[in-house]
Amino acid sequence: MSETTILLISNALTALAGWFVGKRKQQADTDNAILDNLAKSIGVYQTIIEDLKKEIHDLNIKVVQLEDTVNELMIENKKLKSKRL
Repeated sequence: MSETTILLISNALTALAGWFVGKRKQQADTDNAILDNLAKSIGVYQTIIEDLKKEIHDLNIKVVQLEDTVNELMIENKKLKSKRL
């Protein structure tokens, strides 16, 4: 074989090996980026969930307070009705 043929084959093999390694590295980088984005999304959702839990807790407290108020008003209403009769 001539030197030119050996050089062309050598360059082609080097390019092929470089492409293969580069493709694997690019796939690994893409996978890492996907995992990073997933972790960020999970963090955002966790924040939203915590905010909603706090809001639900606050609303439950308000419901209990309103139920107490309604019960007090019902008692007062019964007293007023009994006085009127």
